[in-house]
Amino acid sequence: MNSNIKIFLIFIILLGAGATSSLFLDVGTASYELKNFSSYDQLLEFLKDKVENNYYRGYPETMKTNGALDTQEGASTSTSEYSKTNIQVEGVDEPDMVKTDGTYIYVISNEDVYIIKAYPADEAKKLSYIKFDSTPYNMFINDDYLIVFTTTYGDFNYYNTGYNHATMYLYDTSDKTNPILVKTIEVNGSYLDARMIDSYVYMIAYESTWDIYREGELKIPTITVDEETEEIQPSDIYYVDIPEPVETMTHIVSLDIDTKEFQHKSFLLGYSQNIYVSQDNIYVASIVYQSNPIALTSHQDEKTMIHKIAISDGDISYIAQGEVKGHILNQFSMDEYNGFFRIATTIGNIWDGSSRNNIYILDEDLKQAASIEDIAPGEKIYSARFIGDKAYLVTFKKVDPFFTIDLSDPYHPKILGKLKIPGYSDYLHPYDENHIIGIGKETAEALSKEKEDRDIDFAWYQGLKIALFDVSDFQHPKELDKVIIGDRGTDSPALYDHKAFLFDYNKKLLVIPVSVYEIDEDIKTQHGNYTGNIYGEFTFQGVYVYHLSVEDGFQLLGRITHMDNESYLKDGYYAPPSTSITRSLYIDNILYTISQSMVKLNSLDNLEELKHITLQ
Repeated sequence: MNSNIKIFLIFIILLGAGATSSLFLDVGTASYELKNFSSYDQLLEFLKDKVENNYYRGYPETMKTNGALDTQEGASTSTSEYSKTNIQVEGVDEPDMVKTDGTYIYVISNEDVYIIKAYPADEAKKLSYIKFDSTPYNMFINDDYLIVFTTTYGDFNYYNTGYNHATMYLYDTSDKTNPILVKTIEVNGSYLDARMIDSYVYMIAYESTWDIYREGELKIPTITVDEETEEIQPSDIYYVDIPEPVETMTHIVSLDIDTKEFQHKSFLLGYSQNIYVSQDNIYVASIVYQSNPIALTSHQDEKTMIHKIAISDGDISYIAQGEVKGHILNQFSMDEYNGFFRIATTIGNIWDGSSRNNIYILDEDLKQAASIEDIAPGEKIYSARFIGDKAYLVTFKKVDPFFTIDLSDPYHPKILGKLKIPGYSDYLHPYDENHIIGIGKETAEALSKEKEDRDIDFAWYQGLKIALFDVSDFQHPKELDKVIIGDRGTDSPALYDHKAFLFDYNKKLLVIPVSVYEIDEDIKTQHGNYTGNIYGEFTFQGVYVYHLSVEDGFQLLGRITHMDNESYLKDGYYAPPSTSITRSLYIDNILYTISQSMVKLNSLDNLEELKHITLQ
């Protein structure tokens, strides 16, 4: 077997204090030897025991032709200034549905990837497209290479499973009119996420153990490279034989774009849901219940397991495992800094008042170094952001407590400040070292009768809220300015996808995609301007473009849409996906907005439309 695809399937313990990268894993005072299988029958019996004895388990879930649209177009030689994907960790690129190198824009639209000459504006046009059998999730670009990720879903029923396959495609795009497929790597399961560090791409995929073992039968794991499929020998499958549940097989594939060499390791873990990636490590977080979560009476049974996997120039090696109470919100709930891992969790729920929020600091072996527990009882985390030796946390039930937390001493973290204001933030983004941008929803406190009828103290979501917080006095944060867009029903992909958020400090530019819903003024008057649970009617979909500065706050420069008057009349209550703007970027002084059906170019001087390119 090719040494590059030798796979270690490691069952990592879901409880205990930690793990090492040696052949023994320490749990408390016990040590467990790393073992491998001597036969597929032995693997089958192992999975039979682990899968069938789980009380609760999680259930996680090809290219056709290239189309050339123009004459040959060479490699990018751009010297223009341009925006890049909004990422969490410097030097760790994240895949997205839109990418640019300052001359070309790559766009995923339905089952196609388009390559567009974007700059200069008078030369903007479609150059080529790649058609896939299944919808691409997202992609990277690296000089003259394009990397695309897909999941091919099999037909499923309980007795007959068509298994999913996660695939990474590598294209040479030296000729932008004729991208050439140079490598494919396919593993069993569904695509989860990916990262790119320099020339190394890391893809993470997962499959339920029920896809490996079902009804007493074993599906032997495989990897397919350039249409050549190999089964994994039982002697290459490793595990730790301890009495804990196994829920997913998590695959990590690394690819060196320069040499085309790859490595692949897989780990039998809990349900892999979120990842955080630094320049040195991948952290896989999975939630674990010690009993059926539906029947929980004590939420102390709810835990998040963290698995630390080292990455270096494509090498992949398991390092450690730890646990904390509660569950995380998303990738921004995790962070690595100066060798410590920080994580924010919520335990319990707000409806019965049992919720509590926590920040844990773990050392390099994922053993707990410090914690702050029981933050904002009765509320839950809506957003978190770790920036150096500081952390910002937003919890919510009726109002938005914006917490400022000092992590400069990792063994003695402290909450220094708290600001209570209406609404909440779903996403926090640094403006500069003393200011934070928050985007979320405005809220209106429920009426007394509404609280009595529901027997709960709560507030109603209203329009989209964007705020600028001043944290220069870290103990006394304050809200410098805010804008409210629309009424109840207004939404933005930036609330749940940070890659939809475009901000540039030097240009003082903020661009947010928004679907706006507004309540008629007569209706507001009839209700004494209390709108509560009244939804607005759809009035706009597109981007709001702001000039944002500490001195002047939010200044609306204008709006851009891909819908015309006929679309508004025809579509009525909502914007169809084909014309909904989900991404924006700039190249020099041109703003590009992207939907599934169009790329539109507008001048940043006055937002005048310069050109638009139809995709479909």
